[in-house]
Amino acid sequence: MDLFSRICSLALEPKSQSQQSQQQQGPQHPQKVTGTPEVIVQYVYNDILAVKTQIKKYNELTGILTTNNLYYKLFKLVENDHYNDVEELKKKFEYDVTSNQYNRQLLQLYKSHLNDYSNLLDIFRNNYNHGIYESNIVKYRSSVSSSSNRSRSSSMRSNRNNNNNTNNNNNLTSDQASSIFSMPSIDSAASSVSNFSVANSPKSVSRKQSLRKVIEGDIDYSRISDEAPDSLLDPISFDLFSDPVITPSGITGHIAPESRTYPDLQLVDSVFDTVSDSITFVLSSSDSGIIEVQQFMKNGDINVLASFPLNDFEAKLLNFIHVVESSQLIFVLSNGDIITATYDSNNPDESTTIVEIVGSIDSGINSASWSPDEETLALLTGENKLLLLSRIFEPISERELDSNDIKISDSKHVSVGWGKKETQFKGKGFKALEREREALKHAGLDVKEDTTTLRDPTVGEIERGEISQFDNYNVTISWRGDCEYFSITTIEPVLVEDTAEMYDRRVIRVFTREGELDSVNEAVDGLEHNLAWKPQGSLIASTQRHLDDEGDEVLELVFYERNGLRHGQFNTRLDPLLEVINNLQWSSDSEVLLFQLYDRVQLWTCKNYHWYLKQELFINLSKPENQILFAKFHPEKPLHLMIGTSDDGIEIIDLGHKIVTGPTQLGDDVGMSLVTDGSIAKITPLSIANVPPPISFRELDINENITDLVVSKSNEKYAILSSTGNVYLSYLSLESMRRGGNPKVDGKIDSSLVLTEPNEVAKQIAFIKDWFVVVIVDGISYSKMMLFDVEDVENPKFNESIPFNPKIVLAKPTSDFNEVAIECIDGRVMTISPSLDLSDVCLFPQLCREFEVANTPDEDELDTPSGWTAFGISSNGKLFANEKQIASAVTSIKVTESHLLFTTAQAQLCFVHLKSGDGDEEYGVFQTDGNEAVDERIRQIERGSWLVSAMPSKYSVVLEAPRGNLETICPRIMVLSGVRKFIKQLKYKEAFLACRTHRIDLDLLHDYDPELFFSNIEIFINQIKKVEHLDLFVSCLHEEDTTKTKYRDTIHEIEDGNELSVAKLQITSPTPPPQDTKRIIKNKEEVFNTKDSKVNKICEAILSVLLRKEYFEPYLQTIITAYACEKPPNLVDALKLIGDFKNPDQVESTVTHLCFLQDVNKLYNTALGLYDVKLTLAIGQKSQKDPKEYLPFLQNLHVQTDLRKKFLIDDYLKNYEKALHWLFEIGSESHQEFDDYVVQHELYKKALSIYKYDDTRSNAILHLYAEHLNAQQEYVEAAISYEFLGQYENAIENYILSKRWNESLSLVQKVEFAEQANETAERLISSLTEDHKYADAAEISFYFLGNIEQAVILYCKNYYYDRAILLATKEKHHELLESAVDIQLNEGFGTIAELLADCKSQILSQLKRLRELRAKKAEDPYAFYGAPDDLDTPDNVSVAASETSTTPSFFTRYTGKTSGTAKTGASRRTAKNRKREERKRAKGRKGTIYEEEYLIRSVGRLIERLDQTQADAIRLIEGLIRRHMKEKAYLIQNNWIELTDLIKQHIVEIHDMSERDRERIDDNGEVYLIPEIPVPVITEFPKKHILDF
Repeated sequence: MDLFSRICSLALEPKSQSQQSQQQQGPQHPQKVTGTPEVIVQYVYNDILAVKTQIKKYNELTGILTTNNLYYKLFKLVENDHYNDVEELKKKFEYDVTSNQYNRQLLQLYKSHLNDYSNLLDIFRNNYNHGIYESNIVKYRSSVSSSSNRSRSSSMRSNRNNNNNTNNNNNLTSDQASSIFSMPSIDSAASSVSNFSVANSPKSVSRKQSLRKVIEGDIDYSRISDEAPDSLLDPISFDLFSDPVITPSGITGHIAPESRTYPDLQLVDSVFDTVSDSITFVLSSSDSGIIEVQQFMKNGDINVLASFPLNDFEAKLLNFIHVVESSQLIFVLSNGDIITATYDSNNPDESTTIVEIVGSIDSGINSASWSPDEETLALLTGENKLLLLSRIFEPISERELDSNDIKISDSKHVSVGWGKKETQFKGKGFKALEREREALKHAGLDVKEDTTTLRDPTVGEIERGEISQFDNYNVTISWRGDCEYFSITTIEPVLVEDTAEMYDRRVIRVFTREGELDSVNEAVDGLEHNLAWKPQGSLIASTQRHLDDEGDEVLELVFYERNGLRHGQFNTRLDPLLEVINNLQWSSDSEVLLFQLYDRVQLWTCKNYHWYLKQELFINLSKPENQILFAKFHPEKPLHLMIGTSDDGIEIIDLGHKIVTGPTQLGDDVGMSLVTDGSIAKITPLSIANVPPPISFRELDINENITDLVVSKSNEKYAILSSTGNVYLSYLSLESMRRGGNPKVDGKIDSSLVLTEPNEVAKQIAFIKDWFVVVIVDGISYSKMMLFDVEDVENPKFNESIPFNPKIVLAKPTSDFNEVAIECIDGRVMTISPSLDLSDVCLFPQLCREFEVANTPDEDELDTPSGWTAFGISSNGKLFANEKQIASAVTSIKVTESHLLFTTAQAQLCFVHLKSGDGDEEYGVFQTDGNEAVDERIRQIERGSWLVSAMPSKYSVVLEAPRGNLETICPRIMVLSGVRKFIKQLKYKEAFLACRTHRIDLDLLHDYDPELFFSNIEIFINQIKKVEHLDLFVSCLHEEDTTKTKYRDTIHEIEDGNELSVAKLQITSPTPPPQDTKRIIKNKEEVFNTKDSKVNKICEAILSVLLRKEYFEPYLQTIITAYACEKPPNLVDALKLIGDFKNPDQVESTVTHLCFLQDVNKLYNTALGLYDVKLTLAIGQKSQKDPKEYLPFLQNLHVQTDLRKKFLIDDYLKNYEKALHWLFEIGSESHQEFDDYVVQHELYKKALSIYKYDDTRSNAILHLYAEHLNAQQEYVEAAISYEFLGQYENAIENYILSKRWNESLSLVQKVEFAEQANETAERLISSLTEDHKYADAAEISFYFLGNIEQAVILYCKNYYYDRAILLATKEKHHELLESAVDIQLNEGFGTIAELLADCKSQILSQLKRLRELRAKKAEDPYAFYGAPDDLDTPDNVSVAASETSTTPSFFTRYTGKTSGTAKTGASRRTAKNRKREERKRAKGRKGTIYEEEYLIRSVGRLIERLDQTQADAIRLIEGLIRRHMKEKAYLIQNNWIELTDLIKQHIVEIHDMSERDRERIDDNGEVYLIPEIPVPVITEFPKKHILDF
């Protein structure tokens, strides 16, 4: 029955007796629940929990949520949406959850949520037992589970007594807390000081020392830089292909504390000091009751901060912190005392340290924990009371752990929800069992219901919460990383109300920072004392012992959510009958989970919902009594931890990341990747099978936990170093692996051969080719390299032992796997050859946590090494090439034979060329911040991705995303490198296929080496061979040289010495065109010389080969393609070639192919232009043309004569000149048609050229041409044509219309036109006067009409006063001097004087306005360029104009557009809008940015006008002087000179336009500069000496 089918009623009346009796008899229908909304809400919520539990049970069977991303995302999406719905509802009612209306709406919300989860449950139920991927996961988990050790032991750990007192109510009251600070100080005790020793003292330590990764000995801490910031360390985490190795950082090594104030004090606790990067540890002993605190500094100095006795020797130190800011040590003791010790930070001395008991709790303290921010102290007293204290020990909250929180009813152990068993949900498993029982009954077997336990496998059994026998009964407190919540685990009695049964149960409670109870965990059998809240997550980790589905006892790590519900688990693979996990610790970045066992620690990581055991670190195995007291991660450095032991002091360990892969050289680059998971080595050759994690292609189990592993050069031998120092060898050929073979252990190197001295630990392993295995062994103050011959893996042989001092930090094969590279603690990098030759490579400026050593190839032969180059990443993300830093924020690196690959925190994958010479690679592009380079060496990737492997033979790189999935990409630089190599080797087929597969322009096959291509064109054709491939190559050709644009070969640029400057790599804006240049040119086609066309050259070269007889038939299609792809397409030759075919099938296929390549309409016209009607018909049938359109026309052509057919074809094709020629060829019968065709298509010049030897026909055509010219208003050309033909009347009329008075008056002098002479002269005078050509009109008036007065006046109007005076005196008309000349002189004086006055006024006003604008701009640039002056903007409000504001913005003042227009229409402006903008600019409207430019150009136009008028002014002055008007002449000359002097004085100031004022914004929103306006030259005005005084 579906849970949602239950009926939820809001009826408030109680159930009737009939209803109760029906339920007692057994309900036949869904149960009806009544009550208030608040009551029913709880029932529906319980149903939701039940459905979610069933979903999780399906997940336990199928792993569907952990392996299928779609289902997992769907489930999480539903959960998040439901959580947000409830939160929004709470906000709506202001968190008043008691109101009736709130509960009503919450009920409807829960019903909707229940429906969603029910649908999900149906999906999961329907997908049960389906899907190959889910089945693989089930098999995989079964194999892991069966491989764990199931050995049982009779020895059992005795349970401790429960010391929790629930009846006492004595606690630290507020009155007692207020008296805490009045307690007297405790005198510090002084005693003899014993010598302090560190790990390199001759103290005896076991040969099988457990910490296999500890770097011991003297450390040059001055060489170790500061740690990377959080932004760089954040992506550094244990990845799928990452295994931890040791790299020193901060204090790393062994510390053996010795007391200095009292003898024989033992280590109790220790903490990291993040401020001074030191370690503070506490020494004490139960016999003495003395507590001594020492601080171990980074430089090796030791400060004794405090030493004092305890009142209670039996008191146990529960918590200790070192608050460096206040120089205070805080101790929380089990007897209830809280003690502070304040020391002098400048001169720390235990004798001056002030020790105080700031508070005491009589009932004692069971557990204490400070919040990560050290602001809140959580205590659980002996009376089971929770107490929260502030940093200054003021009470924040106090509450008793109420047993009612976990009080249960026995009825809850019966069913999933309400009702009886018959009404419960019955899953597939339950129904299957019922069917089996029915079958047994029908078989005659007596099956009693009570003897058969029926349980739905999808519904978990209700657990009581019974205590594990390995529980130590301790109380543990754990805070979340943000300090908002903390959890506490205790053992408390539980009362079952129905049966009155009472038993103990371990309970996890979650409290807020204020002490409010948030949740209580669900009951789980076998839950233990461990508790660790994930700092950056919502999961709480603990341990549980229980029986799995197979009935075997297992020890699992379980996770709880903050709400107390279970959230997954995994098998710890430990022996549940012998092993005990004493404590759990998370790294600061929540990536690593640490198990603290009795004699070792284990480090676990999670990827793709699978937990990997990455490291197992033992302590001294020779001392069984030596145990781990504590293990703590550094609060800021994620992979930095300390391990405190009972006998051997403190081990400080710094872990790094190591991605174990095989060779990346060509031929061996199969992408072999090895992953550590406990005792299993996961093997995946990524080029063979890119298996998604956590599954691998093959697995190798060595039955010991793995420390390090490596693969040989051939990818067929494996060496695995175990945590106990044994080396396991295995061999499996790649061919056998492909056929399904699995690797097995073939040989073993015993730890006794590896660890030859006490206190040694084997930490790393490496291969040299396939012959030698190198094991790095650390002693106390030295390292050594153990070399083993493994050519025969079944019989390995010891070869040599090489000691090293300083110690080795990292070891790995070189990039070619021919040697081993090591990095020492001082940053020195060396290589060791198989012959044991030691070579120095470099000295890193900083110690690097990851490095690669590559041999830089020779320029010509890549296989010839010219030198070693070491690349290393420091702890703060700096990438070094030998001693040179080349990049920062680097997260991972990889080396191939030709490139260095590295990823950055900016989500970039970068490539560096490895070239010959001195190794001076081009690094400038990688050292540039904030510039996105257009370069083949940089490409974007998913943020947080890491390099896993590189396979140059497949041009691919494998990356791992943060979520754990693998992504294989083919970077362009790797593809291009391969293509270039193939071209050099004349392997054109391989180069073509690589380009075709990876979508590289095929032009590269030619562009990389054109001479090589043309000299081997036949080899190219023979290698490509396939017609389809040749067609693809030819059809994809472009004119651009790809080697200079998108496929620029950066390695050649580096070798040629052309430094790739930052300017080359930046995307720069195009240079704006000059102001007088039209910016937008529509329909402008690219102009290029067809003779120099790259495409044409390639096509012609290919045709030169394919047109040979042996290539013609098989490559006919490619020949057509080459013709069609020429620029312009050579369709004529292609169609001629097709037209010569005799085989109709060839014609059909080639025409079809040609129609595919080119426009069929263009082909139709071209074929028609060849006068091949048959071929035209074949093409027309391939087109989309309607046969009714072309068939009648083609049929008509068949019945025409040859000349008429050609005329009709050319006329159809609009080849009018050719059609006119065919009309001429037809003969004299087509003369009229010829003339009409000439007039129709304006072919006058062509017709004249045809009849240039036939005067009659030529004159007839010329007459038609003259009429056409007259109609086109080309009167001069028409008049000349008419005069040539003798049509003088038409010629005179056209001369008059063109105002050619000399020609027209010369023609009217003929006798037949004498009567028209005067009329013609008067018409000419009128038209010339309208055009202000007064001098010409005066000559006509005097010479042809004899009107002297009119001629004098016209001369004066043209300022030719000298000619006017001469004419009047010559013709004896002296009266005209006063009546005409003087009057015109006065009119000219007025005109010039007015002009000068206007110009002077304009200059002064515009100069004043320019000064105002520039002063305003200098005072307030924003007001000038942006908002107007009257905008009163408050100081606390942004001055930027909003989109809806009417205030003109900076952009508006430049363009005249509003902000809305700029957003929506800037790139779609029409020609009309552009013309409007030009008009605005020309007007220079006041207030716009164009005003200053307008004013400057206006002054320039004024100066041009003065220059044009100066000649008239000079003639005016001369005339005034001759007519005795000296005063007026002086006034004109003086005013002109004053105006020019004024302009000269201010012309430079006027044209002083700043660059800011020249800025403009084009239609695309880009800013450009208009050209500078040049300063004009002022012409000097010639002075008359008679007036110059």
